[in-house]
Amino acid sequence: MKKRIFFFRKKVSNSNTIFKKNIIWFIILRQNDNLGIGECNPILDQYALKNLKKFEIELKNILEKIISLKKIETYCYYKYISYSSILFGLEQSFLSLKNQFPVLYHSKFTHGKEGVPVNGIIWLNSFNNKKHAIKEIEDQIIKGFSFIKIKINMNFFNQYSIIEEIKKKYPFIKIRVDANGCFKNIKEALYCLNKFYDLNIIDLMEQPISSGNWKEMSEICKKSKLPIALDEELENVNILKEKRKLLDVIRPQYIILKPSVNGGFYGSEEWIIEAMKRRIKWCISSSLESNIGINAIAQWTFIMQKKYNNQNYTHGLNTGILYVNNWISPLEIKKGSIWYNPFLKWKIKMLLK
Repeated sequence: MKKRIFFFRKKVSNSNTIFKKNIIWFIILRQNDNLGIGECNPILDQYALKNLKKFEIELKNILEKIISLKKIETYCYYKYISYSSILFGLEQSFLSLKNQFPVLYHSKFTHGKEGVPVNGIIWLNSFNNKKHAIKEIEDQIIKGFSFIKIKINMNFFNQYSIIEEIKKKYPFIKIRVDANGCFKNIKEALYCLNKFYDLNIIDLMEQPISSGNWKEMSEICKKSKLPIALDEELENVNILKEKRKLLDVIRPQYIILKPSVNGGFYGSEEWIIEAMKRRIKWCISSSLESNIGINAIAQWTFIMQKKYNNQNYTHGLNTGILYVNNWISPLEIKKGSIWYNPFLKWKIKMLLK
């Protein structure tokens, strides 16, 4: 097990937190000539962030269990895991050990023949200056993104005017708005949602009010002209019965899944199955992972797209560019998609020393 500090190119923020750096743990397994690596990234897990020492102790204990049990099936360790990001790291390490890191799943994605559509991303602090915000959005468009995710806060009219200007100049663009629960109540949320709807450029809004308010969120989903996506609402809801209850009560139009906080691949696929039963759309997002975690999520996303026939949706796997000292990898962003170039090499010697 190793840990590394990753530094953001500039401070990034959502409605709750400003991030300057991120500590990520890596599980490294070897069996004969095979190598398995899994990334445990607790940055968006509020429970883990409150006590990273406890998080690290649990991870060490699980690795000792792996040595004693000598089993490489994730289900053997469920009862020892209390953090979603540790479960996700374990899944990655076992899959890549079986298939030889960096491959978790052999597919047209890992063979470099198909990419996964992704959105560009603009963070809150970009909105401090209107000209700068518009330039940042234009830079994303120039890079080939037709979907751009914009994180907002309660500075609504400033953000509205920026998006309105983008609509005039680039009417072909679609924007996803991530509110991170910034609206105080139903009335405020619906006012802003319906104003955004009138622009006819917004694809959906993620998490308009804070999580845990199922009744209020249900009313917003029912009354909003814009489709609503649940994001933080899904965190720490890991029992299947509770997942079904949440979807039945709130009835969102979309769910956003992050394996690091939604129970790894296993828990996220449970959400997909239950959402599809209810005709709720889904997409996958990263949680500020390094390229090792993003590589795993991108491979899994490609498999899920094929398995559940969800190939026309755009996912949120574009956050690796935010780090100054990310791993050099074969992952490339081209024309609004993430690709795996099998002719490029990983540079992770520091991790394997």
